[in-house]
Amino acid sequence: MVIRTRKAVTAASVVLVLLAAALASPVSADDKGDIKKQQRGVSGQIGAAKKSFDESSRKFANAVAALKKAQRQLDAAESHLGSTRGELATAEARDEQMQAELVKSEAELDVAVDQLDEGKKKLRNSETTVQQFTVESLQEGDRGLQAFGDLLRGESPTKFSERMSLSDSVSDAQLASMQRLAASKVILVLNRRKVQELRDQVAAARKAAAANLVRKRQLEADAEAQAQEVDQLVGARSKAKSTAAAIKRDDEKKLKELENERARLNARLAALAAKDRKSGGKSVGGDSGGTLSRPASGPITSPYGMRRHPITHVYKLHDGTDFGVPCGTPVHAAAAGTIIEQYYNGAYGNRVILNNGIKRGQSVVTTYNHLSRFVLHRGSKVSRGQVIAYSGTTGYSTGCHLHFMVIANGRTTNPMGWL
Repeated sequence: MVIRTRKAVTAASVVLVLLAAALASPVSADDKGDIKKQQRGVSGQIGAAKKSFDESSRKFANAVAALKKAQRQLDAAESHLGSTRGELATAEARDEQMQAELVKSEAELDVAVDQLDEGKKKLRNSETTVQQFTVESLQEGDRGLQAFGDLLRGESPTKFSERMSLSDSVSDAQLASMQRLAASKVILVLNRRKVQELRDQVAAARKAAAANLVRKRQLEADAEAQAQEVDQLVGARSKAKSTAAAIKRDDEKKLKELENERARLNARLAALAAKDRKSGGKSVGGDSGGTLSRPASGPITSPYGMRRHPITHVYKLHDGTDFGVPCGTPVHAAAAGTIIEQYYNGAYGNRVILNNGIKRGQSVVTTYNHLSRFVLHRGSKVSRGQVIAYSGTTGYSTGCHLHFMVIANGRTTNPMGWL
């Protein structure tokens, strides 16, 4: 494709050289006839240049669109990956926290179980002691009554006092044992509740930790897959960027060649302007009046002046006024005159160059560009408002419109000052 494009541009350059050679001599009817023959002789080559350049421009626009799409996809993928990695970090931190809480809960459960076992032992001991006291009391009867009987039977008062004191101590010991038994039962119930609560807590913690572990593993898999996607998108973006840059360089090179062609054309028009001034503008059949009519009915989408080119993004002069009209809209002559050129140009597409003669003391030439097709032919005499072509989007164009230019004394000027 690149080789074909270069051949096409070279072919167009050959045409330009031939035109420049023709312009080196004074402009006359015979000279114009020679130029016309030369132009017909290389019309096939111009057609090839048109096809190649159109394709190249579209390729660049498509490459830029592909690059923007790749960048959007990469940005979205990186954002998604960052979000997933953030969730993974949260899950990992939560996993560590849950593991620490689980270890703590299990330790508290172990302590509670030990306390429960100890409480059971104390309860059994208290129950055994009370049972023993109960058995002894039943076997020995009431010790106080026994000591009083012994006193009546002649035992000494001192012995009686000792036995009564012993009886009171035994009663206190029994009371203490029973109190310990009751306390052991209460503590045992509390310990059992605590153990059950801790067991439920540990079970819930284990379940939550297991669910978090599943989530963490899924996030790890997602992050790995997304990282691979990001790597692929980085490669795709890099490739799209390189492709767009290469096509842009090729287009800019061709655009430079076409700008050189414009300079040569302006030189030719300057020569024609000098001739028109000498003849008073009569040779081109221009109508009277110092203003021009609008070539198409449509809004102005881009005025004359410096701007950033929509395709190459280079800040440069926009040498005409763009009328936003659909493709196939009739294009009218801005004033009467003679079609001195009608051909395809890589930048301007299909164009008509109309010599309108002397207006306001200046030689005026109007050009109509990016046309879809011509109506007349080179050398035709036209009247103001006559349909000379139809709008399009050929050449260096991003959409249907008419690029209208006014060249006064061989130099581009703001068309709005003439309409």
